[in-house]
Amino acid sequence: MIYIAWTIAILYGLGLLSLCQNIWRTMQLVEEQPAFDMRPSAGDGQTPRIDVVIPVKDEEAHVASCIEAALAQDYPDFQVIVVNDRSTDGTGRVVSAIADREPRVKYVEIKELPAGLYGKPHAISQITSSLSGEIVFFMDSDLRVQPNCFRAIVRHLQASKLDWLAVMGAPDLTMFWERLLVPLFGAVAYAWYDPRAISDPNSDVAIGSMFMVARRSSYHTIGGHEAVIRAYDEDSALLRLAKKAGQRVSYVLAPQLYTVRFYGNLKKTILGMTRTCVGGIKTLPRMMITLGAINFVALQPVEILGGLGIARACGVSVPWATVWAGMAVVHFGLSALLCRLIYDRARTNRWLSLLHPLGAVLVLAVCLRATRSMIRGGPITWRGTTYEKPAT
Repeated sequence: MIYIAWTIAILYGLGLLSLCQNIWRTMQLVEEQPAFDMRPSAGDGQTPRIDVVIPVKDEEAHVASCIEAALAQDYPDFQVIVVNDRSTDGTGRVVSAIADREPRVKYVEIKELPAGLYGKPHAISQITSSLSGEIVFFMDSDLRVQPNCFRAIVRHLQASKLDWLAVMGAPDLTMFWERLLVPLFGAVAYAWYDPRAISDPNSDVAIGSMFMVARRSSYHTIGGHEAVIRAYDEDSALLRLAKKAGQRVSYVLAPQLYTVRFYGNLKKTILGMTRTCVGGIKTLPRMMITLGAINFVALQPVEILGGLGIARACGVSVPWATVWAGMAVVHFGLSALLCRLIYDRARTNRWLSLLHPLGAVLVLAVCLRATRSMIRGGPITWRGTTYEKPAT
């Protein structure tokens, strides 16, 4: 029995060392992010023309602010192409009103979705012939770009000699549950898709973002959105194709460039995260690893302390109880420190890190929902459209 106890203690200690390593890697990841030149025009010389493509579906309440933020950029030469993918609300009316008064805005309406295709990549594939810029921005309608964002991205793309750039901005989190859950869920995603690996040409790791930038020549070389028209995660699929083609790809965390609105209330947050979980984690073995990792990092110390408390209340003697309690307290402190770094990066309240066990329970619930969906292989409904089977 003593050997079993020693073995468990050693394994637990190794797990804590691994947690320390992850904290260090997280700190390094934040420090390694590039600095973007956010200055206004400063003798940049010739500026390439940009096509800004914004696919929308049922975004009547928010699409105007997204377009207006893009139009407010000081960049001299760009057009905005808004693709309305079968919206059932007043999105088309809002966009049409802007296009009528603003010559830089082109409005395209998609009426039907052919069977077996996914809405967003199909919609964008219909406007590729309208692209005229040297550089293409693909922006979700949830984004609000900051002043000089376009100029800063073009400078970075040119200076780094990139073909593709995936940019993750700052989450705009207004409600308690999304403030608690979205940063934790993002940490799970980056555990599988480290931005450094995405930027590494020797790694096949690839994941897209809400703001994708490409040289138009590179985009057409890999077939554009026509090549990923049956992909559930079309943005990630584009980067996978780009890396296979030998194109230079980079993924950056740049909260200074834009903010992105997320889900809102708890129900919408869980539904949105479940969809993302299915498309991102993809396989049951990876999902099992994810469930185990979340439990160890965030819940194991609570489970140990709770178990020791119950044992003591029942009069049960636990060998090395003081040692286990001490290790669990250290474990909780390390987990809280890691979560503090995560919440700081998300620009939300760092004190939420003390509630990370509650957030972890809900993230586990999301992963279990996604696991059930993957096992059943049934349809997934997103933005009013039901898709029979996620394709990758």
